Amino acid sequence: MTQAQLIEESTAWQPSHTRGARTKDALIVDDHPIVREAIKALLEKSFPDVLVTECDGRTSVVNRICGGNWAFVVLDMNLPQRNGLDILKAVKSTGNEVPIVVFSLYAEEQYAARALRAGAKAYIAKDRPPRDLVDAITTVLAGAQVRLSSSWISTRPVLSDREIQVLSLLTKGMPRKEIAHALCIHKKTVSTYRARILLKLRARSVVDLIRYAAEEGFVD
Repeated sequence: MTQAQLIEESTAWQPSHTRGARTKDALIVDDHPIVREAIKALLEKSFPDVLVTECDGRTSVVNRICGGNWAFVVLDMNLPQRNGLDILKAVKSTGNEVPIVVFSLYAEEQYAARALRAGAKAYIAKDRPPRDLVDAITTVLAGAQVRLSSSWISTRPVLSDREIQVLSLLTKGMPRKEIAHALCIHKKTVSTYRARILLKLRARSVVDLIRYAAEEGFVD
């Protein structure tokens, strides 16, 4: 779903219920202004008693999440300064139990299980209908975790968190030395991860990796 379609549906669709809505604050963490505005419009219509605040993810997201009395947080997975999984783990390590719903471009079969293990209460891909996001938040506000559905099970190879990080940097054209510096690992280790990724994906070159990353939503 494009950003324009999300905006159109968020203004056109009327939710049938607003269970769990209370006079509290909700936080949207996403680095795209258009996406934030669309999500905000959807949430304000679906949960009229919740005050919605925006965050672009370029500052300390963990402090922002832990420093507020949020009814829930909608978190993008791919942020400029820090990976969403790292943010989830950091928030969880503080003992903060704020309900976090991940709303991401990344494919569900690649990231959903990891996000839930890291502390998220729900994971919704951005190509799903807006009502799915509202339903997930409603479930979370009721005190439950959104479980994985059988439709998320994929026969495609699943990469580890580190392999996904390396893949993302490879698709940006970053050389091995810079990747090693960015991830605080040895240059030879980068080569090992690259070889593993190529083998798992049955790819022959970085071009094949870029194509795979685009198909799975790891790159825009």
